[in-house]
Amino acid sequence: MDSVGGARIAVDRTAFASVDSIDDQVRELRRERDVLRRENRILKIAVAELERVSERDTLTPLFNRRYFLTAIHQRLARFERHAESAAVVFVDVNQLKSINDSLGHAAGDFALMEIANRLASSIRATDVAARIGGDEFGLILDQSTEDGARVQVNRLCHVLSAEPAIFDGHEIQLSACFGVAMLTAGATESEILAAADRDMYRSKQRQDDPCGDV
Repeated sequence: MDSVGGARIAVDRTAFASVDSIDDQVRELRRERDVLRRENRILKIAVAELERVSERDTLTPLFNRRYFLTAIHQRLARFERHAESAAVVFVDVNQLKSINDSLGHAAGDFALMEIANRLASSIRATDVAARIGGDEFGLILDQSTEDGARVQVNRLCHVLSAEPAIFDGHEIQLSACFGVAMLTAGATESEILAAADRDMYRSKQRQDDPCGDV
């Protein structure tokens, strides 16, 4: 009888030990799950930051050339499917080399950042502003006619030149030349940007006043 009772007690203790072991395993799995969830959130944040950095200019708060060309490509697709017009604007900053030579490259960088901020604050949220080269910027003006784009460009030219930027007590006069190209069926994003670039050079060659009729 005692041996039987003893056997029964032994079985019961084994069962309790097994349940405790399962509970420990469940708790460990939950801890591992929570750790994986935290790591997954961190990875998602890191990937989002990498994507953001890959699209942004390294100096200014604007998009970079890669993103800008992708944005033109997207507008071209929309234009061919739905006839949604858009204007691409090439912006060439005047006298950046002179600013660098007279006041230093920090002043030149400051001038570029000031121009970037003025451009970005003067366009709509649906438009795109990017720095596409050392002293070159690009804009996409959504749902714009050519006449409307040139009116906007003239306004932007005055926005840049209206007030000097102040760097270390020095006034820096800001200005730029602009060129406009409309989306064209069958064209590539590089061809559209090149057409805006050519229009900018024609504008630069035919006038001394960068804010004259573009």
